[in-house]
Amino acid sequence: MSNRGREAKEDEKGSCCTWPRIILLIIVLAVAGVLVWKFAPVDEAINSILPSYNSTSNGDGASGSGGGGGDGSGTTTGQDTTSAPVESPGYQFVQCRDGQDCCNGLETICDLQANEVLYATLHNAMATFEDGFLFGPNHRFNLEKAVEAGFRGLNLDLCNCGGETIFCHGICTLGPRDVVEVMDFVNNFLDENPSEVIVFIYQVNNDVDQVVDLNDFYSQMTQVSGFMEKLYVHSGPNATWPTLRELTSTNKRVIMFHYNGPDCDVAGECPDGLHWYYNYASDNPWNHETIASITDTSNSCVLRPNGVNRNVFVGLNNFVSPPSQDSAATLNAYDTSLNYVETCGATFGTDVNFLIADFWSEGEIPRMTQDYNTARASLRRHERTLLRTEKG
Repeated sequence: MSNRGREAKEDEKGSCCTWPRIILLIIVLAVAGVLVWKFAPVDEAINSILPSYNSTSNGDGASGSGGGGGDGSGTTTGQDTTSAPVESPGYQFVQCRDGQDCCNGLETICDLQANEVLYATLHNAMATFEDGFLFGPNHRFNLEKAVEAGFRGLNLDLCNCGGETIFCHGICTLGPRDVVEVMDFVNNFLDENPSEVIVFIYQVNNDVDQVVDLNDFYSQMTQVSGFMEKLYVHSGPNATWPTLRELTSTNKRVIMFHYNGPDCDVAGECPDGLHWYYNYASDNPWNHETIASITDTSNSCVLRPNGVNRNVFVGLNNFVSPPSQDSAATLNAYDTSLNYVETCGATFGTDVNFLIADFWSEGEIPRMTQDYNTARASLRRHERTLLRTEKG
């Protein structure tokens, strides 16, 4: 082949390889631009005129809810940023007066059993844009802010990546969270807020890299000084659950469940305190693609068969797949979430315990949770009074 022919061939090859690369670069930049526009916090100038997520500290070191995203009517206020304008204080999750009994922010619910309480719960709590989960995050802001805002349930995925147990969602390198770091935060939060109880629900994901070893996970948690002393160990599926007062007074304020891993039938599979979820709980379907699929309670208020179907605890999935912040703004609104919990609870004939949500900074789930728990405690006191009267 002549030099000219060879040069023409090389020019043709360069052109055919260059254009796809340019097109791919344009697509990547467009996707990145959309993600930044939709999820990334904006600057302080915009914060000064737009509503935003905020948490308001109370006297004992706890913090208020992010509020926002819903006004009780199912509408949203677009609260998307981390800095709060002074004129828009957040919801005060911890409402107890100094010197009074207090459990999960309220004076009135200490005598409810752990399985009678509703916990605002984060779905895929580690998959946040703030922590580097940039593609299809479940939340904008990290779980630390959510706990401060009043979320007391954390759903996290356990992965074994290169022999190390971490929190990740499907991909080891996409926004992973370190176990010790997360537990250190929770431990410090509980030390600063001795009235609070937190529930963990772990999904064991053995498909990411290697099989998850719960004993290795347990060993990592022991590295956090003082944390394991707070771990509650239940005596068995048929035993009565303690009240929040009993948990706080004994400083056993961390409850843990797991699923999709070992069922704990074999000795040594599950360390003490890592309870198999389906020995104690049931939940409804999670694979909803639209808001309508959830608000149609004839479709969503159904407990999935799991081979055990104990409903001492009940989880209610309140999110669409794939994750959508706009959908969360509707689903997490006060009236929408309250109706969902009340309708499904009546259908199931039992208490709903975990309202599991995406984009926690949208809506008013912590406020709804406190109001609902207040009413539930009042109903329980009334029922016990009637029972005593009948016996008398």
